[in-house]
Formats: sequence, structure tokens, C-alpha cells
Amino acid sequence: MSDVSNLIGIWVSALLTVMVLSYLLGDNPLYRLAEHLFVGTAVGYAVLVAYYSLLRPRLILPLLQAPLENWTLVVPLLLALLLLARLNHSWRGAGMAPLAFLLGVGVALALGGALFGSLLPQVEGTMLSVNPADGGWGVAVGNLVLVIGTVSALAYFYFTGQGDTGWGRLRAGFLKAWRGLGKWFIMVTFGAIFASTVMARLSLLIGRLQFLITEIPKTLR
Repeated sequence: MSDVSNLIGIWVSALLTVMVLSYLLGDNPLYRLAEHLFVGTAVGYAVLVAYYSLLRPRLILPLLQAPLENWTLVVPLLLALLLLARLNHSWRGAGMAPLAFLLGVGVALALGGALFGSLLPQVEGTMLSVNPADGGWGVAVGNLVLVIGTVSALAYFYFTGQGDTGWGRLRAGFLKAWRGLGKWFIMVTFGAIFASTVMARLSLLIGRLQFLITEIPKTLR
């Protein structure tokens, strides 16, 4: 029975792979069917994971087993029920409160993550020694390039008007030079990110082609 299930799984996987790759010939019903199956499966999986890992152990079971000790969980339960009210057009107003709460929490988490997860670590990561005695000339040059790249990239997003005095024009010219250097660092960074993304997609494509070439002939023996 396991061999039959494995065989069916291989052929279904191969068929879906071919349906997805058919997009290379243009948009077609086979690709859209595979896309809909993928989205539906992903949504179903996300719902099951949310229920069994979050809602059931942290909300439903505590309220059923010890409702008096976990009475505070009624608040998120009511917010969730009010959020479902947005499915009905006449009750959409009742769903604004949980939606506003989710938006506020999301913005706070995004700002906190950007500050403590990106900005401060980036500042701390650029506090490097450029003294060759600390790690050699290679480390010193690498640290110097990192510091210059970070400062120039930040200067690219700093906009100021040109002053009328000689000092103002000198400062504007200095910032313009830094912004130009930062632009090149940003372009190199985006190019590296794009190349990494392309390599990841090519790795996925090679993996699926190897699957079609190696696994399908095995099922025909």
C-alpha cells in the first residue's frame, strides 16, 4: 500500500511540476489550476497550523478547562469574533475595532523590529577597527569599505538645499559626492540580492528537473 501511495505521490508531483513549468509557454488553464491548488493548499495548511499550534492550545482549551482562571482570554476571543463580522456587509463596522488593534500592534512591531533589528545592529556592526594592527591589512580594508558604504548609503537619503554662502555650497558639494558614492553601493547591493534570488530560483528549477529525470523513469521500470 505504501508503494502505491508513493507512486501516486510521485506522479502527482510530476504532473503539478509540468503544469507550473507550462507557464514558460504563456498563461494557460493548466498553470492557473496548479496556482489555485497551491494557494488553496497553503491557506488550508496555514489554517490548520494556526488552529493546532495557537488557537486550540492557547485559547480554546484554557477556556474550556479553566474558564475562571483564564477569563482574560475572553478579550482576544471577542476580538476574533468581531473580526469575522467583517464578512457581513451590514456588520462591517463592528470589525473595525479588532482591525485597528491589529494595525496598531503591527505598526508597533514593525517600528520596533526596524529599530532594534536593523538600525541599531547596523550601527553597532559599523563600529569596526580600521587599524591594520588589529587584524591585518585585509581586515582593515574590508572594515573601511563597510563603514564608507554604510555612511554613503545613508547620505544618499539625506536631502538638503544648497546654501548661498561658500560654506553652504561646499557642504552641498560634499554631500552630493557622498550621495553619488552611496548610489553605487546601493546598486551593487541590489545586484547582489537579485543575483542571490536568481540563483535560488535556478536551484529550485534544477531540483525539479532532476526529480523529473530521475524519479519518473524509476516508476516505469
